[in-house]
Amino acid sequence: MVISTLWNGVKTAAPHASMIAVQIITAVYIVLSQVIVVQGISSSVFLFYVFIIATIFMGSLAFIFERKQRPPITKFILCCIFLMALLGVTFLQNMMVACLHFISGTVEAAALNMVLIFTYILSVISRQEKAMLNTLWGKGKLFGTLLSVSGALTLVLWNGPSVIKLSTSIQATSLVYWILGLVMVVAGVFALSLWILLLGPMTRLYSAEFSLTTIMFAFAVLQQALIAAILSHNSSQWKLKWNLELVNIFVGGTLNTGVSNLFTVYCSTVKKGPVFVGSFSPLSLVFTTILETVFLRSNLDLGRIVGAVMILAGLYIFLWSKSKEEETHQLIDAYYSID
Repeated sequence: MVISTLWNGVKTAAPHASMIAVQIITAVYIVLSQVIVVQGISSSVFLFYVFIIATIFMGSLAFIFERKQRPPITKFILCCIFLMALLGVTFLQNMMVACLHFISGTVEAAALNMVLIFTYILSVISRQEKAMLNTLWGKGKLFGTLLSVSGALTLVLWNGPSVIKLSTSIQATSLVYWILGLVMVVAGVFALSLWILLLGPMTRLYSAEFSLTTIMFAFAVLQQALIAAILSHNSSQWKLKWNLELVNIFVGGTLNTGVSNLFTVYCSTVKKGPVFVGSFSPLSLVFTTILETVFLRSNLDLGRIVGAVMILAGLYIFLWSKSKEEETHQLIDAYYSID
């Protein structure tokens, strides 16, 4: 009886623990990437090795789970996967690492929480989703979107006084570099949102998810090899050393891609649904802020706190509205199925 109760408790807690782990992995990867950038390590070479590890890791999963159910692949599907890799892996990751030269990891984590909002806006523009402003959930999604965007602008444009001051050095980032970093992170978030929007049609074309991800990362390796060859001419930049770069290659190639992907798919498709998955994304901002403050001795400014709270509040209002919309649609479908 006791064992059964404990096992039921573990099964109940597993989805929540899985999604918390995903957000911790994301935060660790962002902060480690920031350290690597500060140390002057070539980000293009670093990503090349990350993509290689990710390809091997996801390829192993594809072999284990999908070797007997892999659908045939055509030239058209390969071309689509190549473009998806260019958009959602190569371009996205290069923007997300390069922007850390000019902005903090906290700002990047805050921007990543805007993905759901960007995806919603793109869905409405492309007519894949209706705004439904005459309903409560439609108004809620619009208000949540506006609040999150306002929070992002607050976080970017207003520093405010330091609530926790750990660094006595003055880190002056010119306005031009600051704007460049913001442009990079926004471009990355936009690319990720567009990639998510295209992922649905792509999985209908090729339904083996692990194999699809493996091919995508394999293409990303080729694309990143070209970028690294252009940007990193010095042979010493390609040599791996026993330092944080090697640790982050492992974190990025296995935990941040493979394990996070497994946990997300498990919670989204098997257990709780996409709204449940999305509701945990703000935790990455919280964990990144804590890690950056504790380990990088970064000052915690009031503007970052206010902006982050606005983003989180807007996101939860959006997710609440989305869940109410899905509940209403389920009730309507159940009503008509009875008839």
